[in-house]
Amino acid sequence: MMLKLAELNSASAAQTFAAYCLSCQWPVSVVVLSADRAELYAEEAVAALVQLELSAFIEQPDDPKYSGAAWAHNQPAAQSGGLGLAPVWQRMRSMAGVWTQTVALLCVLVFIAQQIWPADVYNQLKFFSPWQFQDDWLSFRWLTPALLHFGVAHLMFNLLAWWLFAGRIEVHLGTRVLLLLSLAAAVISNTAQFLLHNDQFGGLSGVAYAVMGFAWCYGWRFQSPQLRLNHADIGVALLFLVLGFADLLWVNTANWAHLAGLLTGICLALLQRRPAATALSV
Repeated sequence: MMLKLAELNSASAAQTFAAYCLSCQWPVSVVVLSADRAELYAEEAVAALVQLELSAFIEQPDDPKYSGAAWAHNQPAAQSGGLGLAPVWQRMRSMAGVWTQTVALLCVLVFIAQQIWPADVYNQLKFFSPWQFQDDWLSFRWLTPALLHFGVAHLMFNLLAWWLFAGRIEVHLGTRVLLLLSLAAAVISNTAQFLLHNDQFGGLSGVAYAVMGFAWCYGWRFQSPQLRLNHADIGVALLFLVLGFADLLWVNTANWAHLAGLLTGICLALLQRRPAATALSV
């Protein structure tokens, strides 16, 4: 979970300090509010170390170790014989926590298994059939349809949305919040699609709509820059939802799962309490 450590009166100073922290492998982030106002956040596990170093930075902001780290951070990666994918992967990992990465990995592994044993995997992980419901109502089938995907585009689109929105939630609010949100969204969106349509569906999109709805509502309620979404993100998602219900899309979509997921995320964001921030003004 990210904690707010300080509000600095110089955005460039905040970014310089953050670059040094990143060079020390301390997960930090800076939210620039204006040229003379920026917020510094740090992962809870290293917050004490970062705060201690921040005190030293305030005393000696011109120390070469800080400016040197900032210079190195802004340089392009040295070219090598490889494709240079390591920095990209490191940046992607920094955008997501353990649960975000775990769910993405499970979806990929299930998709690979579907290519080898399509019928077996689908029958094992799909939602209850009507005749199974009474005998099997305590099983994993409440959750596992979210892991099923029926094409590369289907998988990639859902994983992109999941990584972007779930990653933000986990990094800034913690794994526990995302875990509870995603499990609740999977159960509710899967059940809604089953009750209002049928049991022939799959995909992470209901959960993706939930994390997007949560981030949207939470960012609006608490004016959280880390979770606030722009109008284009919301507009595209809502347009996709409307077109799905109007049956104007080129693919079959689990519309009730999408709507139920979105409403689940919004409702859970409305139940959240205002976060307590540990502030240190400088």
